[in-house]
Amino acid sequence: MQEQIQQKLKEIETQYGVQILFACETGSRAWGFPSPDSDYDVRFIYRHPKDWYLSIDDTRDTIEYLSGDLDLVGWDIRKSLRLLRKSNAAVFERMQSPIVYVQQTDFRNRLRELAPSYFSCRAGLHHYMSMAHNYYKACEAGDIVKLKSYFYLLRTTLASLWIVEHKSIPPLQFRELLPLMKDQKISNTIDSMLELKASVDEKYLHPKEVELEAYLKSTLDFCEAKANEFEAQKGETEPLNQLFRKTIKQPWH
Repeated sequence: MQEQIQQKLKEIETQYGVQILFACETGSRAWGFPSPDSDYDVRFIYRHPKDWYLSIDDTRDTIEYLSGDLDLVGWDIRKSLRLLRKSNAAVFERMQSPIVYVQQTDFRNRLRELAPSYFSCRAGLHHYMSMAHNYYKACEAGDIVKLKSYFYLLRTTLASLWIVEHKSIPPLQFRELLPLMKDQKISNTIDSMLELKASVDEKYLHPKEVELEAYLKSTLDFCEAKANEFEAQKGETEPLNQLFRKTIKQPWH
């Protein structure tokens, strides 16, 4: 599949006249809890030739391709940097991905160097808690629950807790969040669920985990109580402008 993904990315470069600076896997495969039939969620950042950015018209800044179990979405470099300035959680996640399909120029490394200056604990906490509350409602409502939904709830809840406790960008990979779990019984339950997740398909329905749900709800309540302690913040624009200008001036390879 890796060769197929890289071939499709080359086709996109040719079709749209762009250079892909960085492409990676996101979703459950990057998080570390894929099912055997999980889709491949590929996300990438690309650039156009320099003159493309000198137009007076607004132009499309997203490229999308969906076919079968392959889901590719790309953002133009300018869109990506604007989202980083807003502390968009997806940007922080993508630059941490352990599965990289394309890396051209030093763009990804420069982005990772700048990232901590643009991470807003307030924005990040709001993002993950909002998602976690939605997943919690979906899990709570059923007598049996999609195992996939439990893991989405776990990841977003623990990411919220990471921000509260560490005041930094939460790790992308799920296993790096697990040390936050202080209840050994719950930890053992999660370990068993991880083993199961690797062997069942995405539609698998799991018996209700009442204790796990209660533990996660109390964790979310704790994070909610801490949310107002974080002030809004916004990073400086000029370092992003410098990275943008440097990157679009670089020769194409």
